[in-house]
Amino acid sequence: MADPEPAPTEDKRAKSEPLAWLDKWISPEVLRLAADSALDWLHRLYPFTGHLGVEVEWKKERCWWVGLVPGKSEISYLCAGGTLLNHTRKPIRLLDVRLVSSRVGADLCYRSILSSPTPANREIEVPPQGAVDLSLEMSLRGTPPAGTTDFWVAFSLRSEGKLHVPVHLVLRPLSAILNDVELPQEPGFQISDPIEKNATSVLQFELVELRSCGPARLGTVSAPSEESADGSLAEQDRPRDSAQHRVSSPNADALLRLFSRLPSDEERERLRATLCQRLQGPRGYGPVAYLILLVLFRMGFLSEGLNAAQSGLAADSLALFGIRRLLMLLLKWEWRSFSESLLDDVERFVCQLGDPFRTTERIAAIRTFRLSAPESAQR
Repeated sequence: MADPEPAPTEDKRAKSEPLAWLDKWISPEVLRLAADSALDWLHRLYPFTGHLGVEVEWKKERCWWVGLVPGKSEISYLCAGGTLLNHTRKPIRLLDVRLVSSRVGADLCYRSILSSPTPANREIEVPPQGAVDLSLEMSLRGTPPAGTTDFWVAFSLRSEGKLHVPVHLVLRPLSAILNDVELPQEPGFQISDPIEKNATSVLQFELVELRSCGPARLGTVSAPSEESADGSLAEQDRPRDSAQHRVSSPNADALLRLFSRLPSDEERERLRATLCQRLQGPRGYGPVAYLILLVLFRMGFLSEGLNAAQSGLAADSLALFGIRRLLMLLLKWEWRSFSESLLDDVERFVCQLGDPFRTTERIAAIRTFRLSAPESAQR
């Protein structure tokens, strides 16, 4: 006997309803995207309300965003670099940045304007008929858009009196910026010094790893497992030099093995100099400056590396982003290895170039713990 035919489903009833298609087009997600798009186009007119003779030329490769702290109090971290042009006959003094609107609202939790060599968040003067390079950072509370989506933000650069510079800016995802990072034009066969050749080869391979890992990780650098320890200052019984509780990287280990195999102080000095020289923007290794500083930290030259990075990478927001993340990891997991003078150097570095990750608070906690804890607990 043949099987009975299945009963007709309820889909036919849905097709007969003349307004059923509205369920697809009037959903909360679609309405949110429509409102976001409308606000975006509205704020595109915002720059036309500014003062004539003052403008900002943004550099596309230096304008990006990334989502931080996924799953918790999510934050969107925005970076933008460009040049502020003053076509007037009077100087302009920038004082602050005021957020108008963005893709996730206007809950601003960090902002910084930097113009090298001026410290972050200090008054910036643009001379008459002159120009200055700017690096802008903002952190916004709220759920960021999808990681592959552009991020728009409207803000104003506030100056003395009633003058302001209104800006509507579209930033690319950090993953897209990383994909565009090119290897430095420094092929190994053109380098006669074998120490320099090996060191630059490792750095170039780290650039490849950084692009493949995306913004979620610092290339090959990884922190200890959160299950093994929480990294807090109160964790007094953790061995200071346990490899299980240290920030690690196979590429950093490769450079450190090279360092340990060098037979003379002169050769070890050449390796140190090679790494510090790559902390200059024109060399093209800024995106992996974090790896260079990790190696210099293990070699005992972190202060020298920070000085080189401050002079050579102050305008490179991508380099600073990686460096700050590395410092945060080292202060969390290896804070016992920081002397008082090294803590001073790290604090000076972040105060000069901005502190979006609240590194100074971590340093204050370390100093407080060292004062209050027994001497044996600090080792």
